[in-house]
Amino acid sequence: MRPPILYLTLAFAAGLATALNAYAVRSAPYAGLLVLVGTAVLVRRAPLGAAVGLMFVAGLLWGGSALREQRASCVGEWGAPGPRPGANETRSVIVQLTDPVSATGGVAEGVVRAGPCGGALTIRWPEGHPAHGGTTWVVAGRFLGASGRGILVARRVRQLDAVPHGRGALRDRVAERSRRLFGTRAPLVDALVIARRAELDAELRERYTRSGLAHLLSISGLHVGFFAAWLNVLLMRLRLGPRARFVAGTVVMLMYVWVLGFPAPAARSAAMLVALDVAKLRQRVVAPRGLVALAALCVMLGDPWAVQSVGAWLSVAAVAAVIWAGRATERLPRTVRLLAPAAAATLLTAPITAYTFGTVAPIGVVANLAAIPLAGLAVPGLMVALLLSSSWLAAGAGLCLALLDVVARAAAALPGGHFIMIAGPRAAAFWLGILVVAWWLWNSPRRRWLVAARVGFVATLISWTTLFHAFTRLSDCHCLTVSFLDVGQGDAIALRSPAGRWLLIDGGPRGPQGDAGRRVVVPFLRAAGVTRLAAIVATHAHLDHFGGLPAVLDAFDPAFVLEPGQPVPDAGYLGFLSAVESDGAEWRPARRGDRLELDGVTIDVLSPDSAWAASQTDINEESVVLLVTYGSTRLLLAGDAGVPTEAHLAGQVGRVTLLKVGHHGSRGATSDRWLDELQPAEAVISVGAKNRYGHPAPETLARLRGHGVTVLRTDERGTITFTVSSHGTLAITDVRHHD
Repeated sequence: MRPPILYLTLAFAAGLATALNAYAVRSAPYAGLLVLVGTAVLVRRAPLGAAVGLMFVAGLLWGGSALREQRASCVGEWGAPGPRPGANETRSVIVQLTDPVSATGGVAEGVVRAGPCGGALTIRWPEGHPAHGGTTWVVAGRFLGASGRGILVARRVRQLDAVPHGRGALRDRVAERSRRLFGTRAPLVDALVIARRAELDAELRERYTRSGLAHLLSISGLHVGFFAAWLNVLLMRLRLGPRARFVAGTVVMLMYVWVLGFPAPAARSAAMLVALDVAKLRQRVVAPRGLVALAALCVMLGDPWAVQSVGAWLSVAAVAAVIWAGRATERLPRTVRLLAPAAAATLLTAPITAYTFGTVAPIGVVANLAAIPLAGLAVPGLMVALLLSSSWLAAGAGLCLALLDVVARAAAALPGGHFIMIAGPRAAAFWLGILVVAWWLWNSPRRRWLVAARVGFVATLISWTTLFHAFTRLSDCHCLTVSFLDVGQGDAIALRSPAGRWLLIDGGPRGPQGDAGRRVVVPFLRAAGVTRLAAIVATHAHLDHFGGLPAVLDAFDPAFVLEPGQPVPDAGYLGFLSAVESDGAEWRPARRGDRLELDGVTIDVLSPDSAWAASQTDINEESVVLLVTYGSTRLLLAGDAGVPTEAHLAGQVGRVTLLKVGHHGSRGATSDRWLDELQPAEAVISVGAKNRYGHPAPETLARLRGHGVTVLRTDERGTITFTVSSHGTLAITDVRHHD
């Protein structure tokens, strides 16, 4: 029988998620009233059903309280949607920093101590002002962002209290000792010990993601488990009684989770361990499902927003899978017992990771067998080395870190070890199907011929997916590769230089139908083996072009971001600029005459120039227009520029081989005069199927046909990839539809 706490926790989570859902806020009170009426009817006949209803209403109330608290914070007040007079005005608050900041500046986290609002705040710290964690500063600057997120770009800072205090002081000491003891490995040490990932290299994060070891880089329940296990060994060596061990262990463990900042996975693990210890003291048998449910309920009470956290869902799913696997395989051979927990956790979390990130790494089943014992030695070793400031302990822990990185490199490089798909419902459905098949195979009768059939089936499935993965990768030829991604009604273009460096132009749309950056662009780049971007270009301030770029910035570190540089009072675009600030990438305004040389490929900015951009009232005419030249091949990427920009550039471009048609083929772009000058052999229109704008316009298609241009459309052919050799040969590769 399932414990009642499981149903109560699910009901509370449902109510909480309903209250925090922006689309359901208005209907939440009516839903709560309806549930209360149903509870009154069921209270005598079905008391558990009535309790479930009450927990749903409690979740609604708790979520409403969390929303009010968020709106009262600085981010909630400054980033409120809708027109806000003075949105660009200077904001100032007094903050206490959570982590240290180097002299080069960067992104800092702080807690507001005084000012017109409160709460936590992310700050883009200026160069030349090194700061210790836990110190108090007056910060003034401009806030960039939308509701629920954003960053304060500090222009002026002044220290009020140079003495570190609180949690920030402890994290500052850890970071300082980490730099002194571990040198270049300090960012990895900070991530493993105190969940500080701001300085973690994007290439390292990608390597651990591909190897199925990404959970080691973010503080999870596993880290708290390591900490609690070694702490329990130490307390037993001190010969303390059971109650004294419980009190001391609980206090020290909660202090560690406090230093971490109570992330949802760590809080879940701590709650489970405390509940388990209480049950042992009272000599009670613990139902594993009830234990997980109780821990999840405690986490949601402490942090209501955890119900929307992917990390929290992955943590709960992984723990549930490990518990089930341990019980299901307790009588099977040792090898099966070793592999089963990791395999079950990978399969159960695969639909979640596929839906959110588009990446699933089955190689993690094997990689974790080596990585978890190494991490089990490394993490406590790092903690003790930092606590005692011991260089010889740091050397031993550093050896474990080096071996851990060897495992990650080997697992990430193994062909077929990880699968990258377009994130979204289809990817989730695919892995959910695999999960269902695995469940069916596990519960089939265990006869020899059935076992052989299962092995054959799994081998065929693995072979098919491996071959499919191999055939869908881009060619490794030393060519210029230009891919027009199928992102729906929007633009996203990925350029690969002959030496393998990547440039991204736009990131597709973001809206109620999903984030094309997370769903399409990031998986495409990962499947192509990208770990770093040379640059990102945002052609202009429309959501169908920049919407997906924050997700790309979160996954990859570009050297710089190029955009028109015109002030646009749009909350979404300010959110994109805040993501640029958060990433720490260099920001550059695009101006006519700018040139980027990339391994023999020349990329020239043709528009806008300062005078032209300032004179425009239509944001489309501020689009960054690029001319890409490799050998004798010239490609013109027009963004959403229309006839006015075309007239402005008349006589300055000349013939091109390929044209990316402006503004998705609208009637207000791609004039006859423009085509007379460019004379392209082929043209690409990036457009969504059955879009509400009627793009591409029949008049534009007629003009293109009249000039003998071959038209390729993403709504008809999916992602369209061109390869350009150094001799000027242009070839087309059509990849599968993303949608």
